[in-house]
Amino acid sequence: MATASLITTIKTTTKTEDMQTIQINLPKEYKQQQEILANYRNENNWLWRTYRGPHIHTHTCTLHLSSAIYWLLVTTLLTLSASYSHADYYNNGGSHWPPPPSPPLQPIPPPAGIIPNVTCIAHDTKFTCDCQYVNQRLQLPHLIGYVFQVEISNCRSLTIEANALEDTQGLRKITFKNVENLILNKYALAFPRYASNTPLIIEFERVNFELIDSHAINGNIEEISFIGGRIDVIHPFGFTTLKDRAILLKMDNVLVKRIEPQAFKKFAVEQLEIRNCIFNTNVPSKAFYELEVLNALRIHNNQFQEVHSHAFSFKIVSKLSITENYFAAIDAEWIEAYVRESVLIRDNYFGLTSPIAFQGIHLHRDYTHSELLELQFNNNTIHLPIETRPLEFNDRFALNIKQLRYENTYGCSELDAAQKPPIPKQTFFRNNVDNIYVLAKAPKAPLATPATGRALIPSPNNDFVLLNKYIETNCQPRSYLIYILLGVLLLLLVLLLIGGIVWLQVAKRRKKRKLDVVMPEPRTYKETQIVYQIENAGLLKTDL
Repeated sequence: MATASLITTIKTTTKTEDMQTIQINLPKEYKQQQEILANYRNENNWLWRTYRGPHIHTHTCTLHLSSAIYWLLVTTLLTLSASYSHADYYNNGGSHWPPPPSPPLQPIPPPAGIIPNVTCIAHDTKFTCDCQYVNQRLQLPHLIGYVFQVEISNCRSLTIEANALEDTQGLRKITFKNVENLILNKYALAFPRYASNTPLIIEFERVNFELIDSHAINGNIEEISFIGGRIDVIHPFGFTTLKDRAILLKMDNVLVKRIEPQAFKKFAVEQLEIRNCIFNTNVPSKAFYELEVLNALRIHNNQFQEVHSHAFSFKIVSKLSITENYFAAIDAEWIEAYVRESVLIRDNYFGLTSPIAFQGIHLHRDYTHSELLELQFNNNTIHLPIETRPLEFNDRFALNIKQLRYENTYGCSELDAAQKPPIPKQTFFRNNVDNIYVLAKAPKAPLATPATGRALIPSPNNDFVLLNKYIETNCQPRSYLIYILLGVLLLLLVLLLIGGIVWLQVAKRRKKRKLDVVMPEPRTYKETQIVYQIENAGLLKTDL
């Protein structure tokens, strides 16, 4: 960056009395000219030695030069040296004069398109680069020299170009704090083995990454920690070969917006911790690819969207712990790990789970004990897309299941009715009938899926019932004799009712057909005499 240089007036003193006598007798104008040339000589020693001409002691004819020619020479020299010394001169009456003394000038802004450097101050063996929240994009300068620690802090926007720290020696620790927008370009934090034999510790505390480019973090690195902040995108190979055996890779309370396949690839680490993180988008296959965790892998209290098959792929894991996480969905064999000491999967919620989601957990060939290694699968909740099906695990583990909750109902058709009482046909359910819970009744509305953009919400605990209780209540065989007897009785009642109605109708009709006989009083018959006279011939005549 170009900076302005100030030319101050320094009176020269001569070493001999002859020189003092000559200066006393010189004109005032000549003295001023000598003072300017003295200042110029101090600023540009090499130019003075080249162009100063004959000395005053040997060539007194210089005193007779006209002022116009003299000032032409001075102006030419000042013009030629301005670009070299980056000095600014003020034009006063057609001649160049040095400016009056003034406070230090502010840095001149760089040309358009060039990102200014953040100021880094050296303190013994430490570089401190403080952006002071300047509201513009800065970049880390190329640091050179012996340094033990570099601390970069308080930046609104910072870019680190390739190999910015490769020329440092003895570097042990790099710390980033309070960076609102950080871009790590390719090989930004690359440390080849020939550059330093000291393993590095890199810490990111409250740092928001706009980009972690391919091979951005690479080399002889011992520990990497991300504490707080956000990662917008991690490109493939963002974290590649580190140390032969690094100690720690840690992500704590980080929001990961997008992670691409093979972002973490092929390195060995003693401990890998992912805790309190939120993954906003799906975790693709091979996001963590062919890693070696020589001690412990801990995935704790994170929120994941859909995790694709082989998203977490580990060649070796000594101790695997997956606890208190939320997964919207997990595909078949979402985790592939060869374990040699212990497996603990506890207090997790797995939505839309594939029945073979955990079949990718294998026993490492280094395990040589005679007894089976225990796989603890405790207090987890899963949701299957269609119906309740058994989970499949590698049969080289001693499976220990406690309080496994299915967000599904159980189909009684899967029972062996020949047994009294009936038992599940599948070995998985039969062996864990006292530790598996199912929904007491089917949910009224279908649960949301990741495709809808809504999260799956676990059902309350009181919606679940132990599987053996569910079978006793809903799946016991019942005798049909009682139903037959009830049917016969109901049929008889119907027939009796119909018969009664028909009899009443017939009786009513018979009653309507019978003529009414009017019986006269007895006295009427006594007083009345009926005479029958039969005439054989002739017409019967009457008075009518």
